[in-house]
Amino acid sequence: MNTRIIIKGKEVSNPFARALLLLGAIIVAALVAAVVIFVLLPVIGIAVTLSFGFIVIFVIAIMASVISLVLVTMISSWLFGSTEFRVIRIHRK
Repeated sequence: MNTRIIIKGKEVSNPFARALLLLGAIIVAALVAAVVIFVLLPVIGIAVTLSFGFIVIFVIAIMASVISLVLVTMISSWLFGSTEFRVIRIHRK
C-alpha cells in the first residue's frame, strides 16, 4: 500500500515528514475528541462519569474505523491497483 501525500502540487517523500504529518493528524483528532468529551459535554450538563463511557465508546469506534479503513484500502488497491483522486477545475479562465 503506497500512500502519496501531495502538498501544493509536490509529493512529500521524506519518511520523517510523512510520520510527522500522520502523527499531527492523530493528535488533532485526539484534541478535538478531548475538547468534545471534557469541555462541551460537561458544559451542557452531561456528567463526567457519563463522559468516561463516551471515551470508551469513542476509542473503540476510532479503532474499528481505522481497521475497516485500512482493510477497505488494501482490498480496493489489490483489486483496482493504485488510485489517485484529484480535484481540478473544468473551466479555467
